[in-house]
Parts: sequence; C-alpha cells; structure tokens
Amino acid sequence: MLLADADLDPFFDLAKGDIFRMEALPEYRVDVEQPLLRAYLAGEPYDMAREPTKWQSYIRARTSEGINWRKVRVLGDNLTPYERWECEWGYPASARHGQRTRILQRADADRIGLPAYDWWMFDSAIVLKFHYDETGAFVGAEELPGSAAAAHVAWRDRSLDAGVPSERWWAAHPQYWRDNWLTIEPQQT
Repeated sequence: MLLADADLDPFFDLAKGDIFRMEALPEYRVDVEQPLLRAYLAGEPYDMAREPTKWQSYIRARTSEGINWRKVRVLGDNLTPYERWECEWGYPASARHGQRTRILQRADADRIGLPAYDWWMFDSAIVLKFHYDETGAFVGAEELPGSAAAAHVAWRDRSLDAGVPSERWWAAHPQYWRDNWLTIEPQQT
C-alpha cells in the first residue's frame, strides 16, 4: 500500500540529522507550484513577497534545528520549461531557506548507477521511493526495507560528490536563462 501525502509528515518531523531528496523527472505536477510556473513562463518578474511559502518556512525551521537538508537534481541535455523554472526561481528560493541543491547530469547519474526513481532519505536510514503518473503527479510513496538504506546512502554520497552546486551550474548555462529563450508575444488590445 502506497503512502499518501498526508502520511509523509512524520518522516520529515522525526528526522534528526539529514533529509535528502533525489529528483529526476523532467516535470512535476504540484498544484501549489502552478501559479509560480505560469508567472515564470509569462515573463513576469520574480516576486519576493511570495516567500516564504509554507514549505520554505518548514525547511528553514528544520535547518535552524540543525537538519542538513540536501537535494540532487538530475538533468538531461535539454531542460524542460519546468526544469528551467526550478533552476532559475525554485532552487535559489529554497537555498535562501536552507536547502542545498546540486545538479547532476543524466550521463553522470547513469555512470554512478543511480536507480531510475525519485526518493527521499531520512537520517541515512529510512528511504521512501516516490511514484508518479505519466504527467508527473504524485501517486504515492513506499517505504523501502531497512536493508535498502546502505545502497541509497552510497548513491546519495556519489551523487553529491559528482553534482555541481545549483548556483554554479546555473551561472555556467546561460542558454537556459529565461531572458535568453523566452519570447513573449505582445498582447493585442
């Protein structure tokens, strides 16, 4: 039986030292993100007044308690608009609230032998494998057996070593910056 969104809070609340996320889908369908994504794709400026979100406030609270909150984002050679939005707006905002993101190219992920699924890990001991439908909407999560933790710790460590801090990666890839690819057609009145 898969865990629903509401079942996940205790895993985050009970973490004592480390929360890690492996993220690899080209797009996620998260309702709360849609207004920001639409604003980004419409060419609107980033609105700092939208920070902090409930999630960002939670990250800040946990990192202020000493939790090490990290993510590795696997990217292919051609970023989707969603991935560009994450890199340009999402990761800098999350970093301001305590989450550190590293970017890993898909070829490096394959070389490391990362599994072909998204997952969260808590305190290097509990692993949740996340399931999504074909649109990137969350379907549910399953807690993997404790024996799976060692392999996931090794994948986490290798991906963190091979990944590049998201700020540095983004600065080195101006071809993905919104100003360099998004063209907005003038509105007819």
